[in-house]
Amino acid sequence: MHAFFHTQAAQRRAKPPRSTPRATPAAAPRGCLMQLTVDAAAVTDLRALVMRTCGAGMEFMRVEACDHGARVKVWLCLSRALAGQVMEAVMRALPGAEFGRMTALAQRAAA
Repeated sequence: MHAFFHTQAAQRRAKPPRSTPRATPAAAPRGCLMQLTVDAAAVTDLRALVMRTCGAGMEFMRVEACDHGARVKVWLCLSRALAGQVMEAVMRALPGAEFGRMTALAQRAAA
């Protein structure tokens, strides 16, 4: 059988059902989880810097000690638009900071 041969029944199953267009979630800001590592002594400065930059735009901040307490890993959950501003501010104020991965978060359904 040819790789591109499909019966009509298989083609109907493969096509998504047609539905009315929904409102796009473009109006809601896309969130992301940004990971970075800083010296333990700079955590307070980092928190103040992020709060000045984001304000209420930051959903949460998680801090975990690593390297026997000398450094800390920080996860920031914020909008993708604010992530660039935070990265720029952190690079200027805390040159020893190391940026890790940035993960896009799934959109939440409107309730």
